[in-house]
Amino acid sequence: MALMGGFARIGNNDITILVNDAEKGSDIDPQEAQQTLEIAEANLKKAEGKRQIIEANLALRRARTRVEVINSIL
Repeated sequence: MALMGGFARIGNNDITILVNDAEKGSDIDPQEAQQTLEIAEANLKKAEGKRQIIEANLALRRARTRVEVINSIL
């Protein structure tokens, strides 16, 4: 699973995971994920101003997570 943004709470032998988005690794197209990563890297290089940089960083983190999930199941 690719989990994007969130946190985990552990207590009394229970784990609660709260995330903003989740995606099954088997649902991720490897070529599309790699292409999205390359686009996100390019967008970060072109980003100007705080808002664009923050948004580009978030997109890059999501893209990297998806590629990492693909690489771990191949």
